[in-house]
Amino acid sequence: MDKGNYKMKHKSHKEGPPCQHMEALLQQVADGSITGIKRYFALFHASHCYPCGSFLKRVKTMLSVVRDQKENVTPEDTMARLRAQIKELDSNQQ
Repeated sequence: MDKGNYKMKHKSHKEGPPCQHMEALLQQVADGSITGIKRYFALFHASHCYPCGSFLKRVKTMLSVVRDQKENVTPEDTMARLRAQIKELDSNQQ
């Protein structure tokens, strides 16, 4: 599992929120603030739990868009680009 790249191994594709006990860990994985065994545990869980895997992808996408658009962009542009990225992510999952 290098640099947070992983393949989801979900058997079912139930939509929904991430597991309550995993949400904070997944946010930390997405922003890079967690390392070691906790990071690997969160990535392993996300690779086997569709809602958590989907949540992790969305948070990573959101952070990426926000970071890329940090300078000289109006909030409306940032939100439009974020919505476009999320829509694209959603269409790729179906």
